[in-house]
Amino acid sequence: MKIISSNKKLLRCIAFLIAAVSISSCKKNTIDPSGQFNIKVVNASATAGAQSFTLAGNVLISGGLNYMDASSYINTASGKNMITEFKKAGTNSVFASGSLYTTNGVNFTVYLAGSGSNARIKNFEDDLGAPNNGQVKIKFIHLSDNAPNIITIKNANGDEYSSSLVKDLATGYKYVSPGALTVQVAGLTSKNTVGNFTFTDLQAGKIYSLYLTDDANGNVVMNKIVHN
Repeated sequence: MKIISSNKKLLRCIAFLIAAVSISSCKKNTIDPSGQFNIKVVNASATAGAQSFTLAGNVLISGGLNYMDASSYINTASGKNMITEFKKAGTNSVFASGSLYTTNGVNFTVYLAGSGSNARIKNFEDDLGAPNNGQVKIKFIHLSDNAPNIITIKNANGDEYSSSLVKDLATGYKYVSPGALTVQVAGLTSKNTVGNFTFTDLQAGKIYSLYLTDDANGNVVMNKIVHN
């Protein structure tokens, strides 16, 4: 009987520890009191209207962030499971919410994408190391709901930037020459062309994200933001 009693006590202890770990792991907005990071905020949703943005309950952007707008980098406290919220400007109505885990000294860009039940926030860590030898550093991000889920990306010469970019993900960084760049996007399976997008003013030494999204009419477009 003593053995059975001891086993029951052991099981209760284990259950308590598991519950404690579970509660701890779900804790929201765990701020690092000594940590800081940089965050850029982008409105990539054509139907969202002007937006505000809060991180861990702190308002970082108070309205006025329209479609295609990108904030400057904002220095703020880092932490774990920090709740991110886009809200319609001038209201407390949450358009989309998510979470962000950061460490001290990193750089992130958060994007509002989609609309309605597809509205979402996607986070991407940025490498702000400048490109060498007068080149341009770019990465591609797939945020379009109207393009195929998996796409290929090439330049006008057929050189491949991505053979299989999945929706809501980003490529690694690519290095291109300054000036004009034409990007050809197609569905991986169908091979059908999604669109040809040309950027005429890429500057040497700059870092860009080229993100695929949808305009207000549902057309697939590719927009550009600069990081430095």
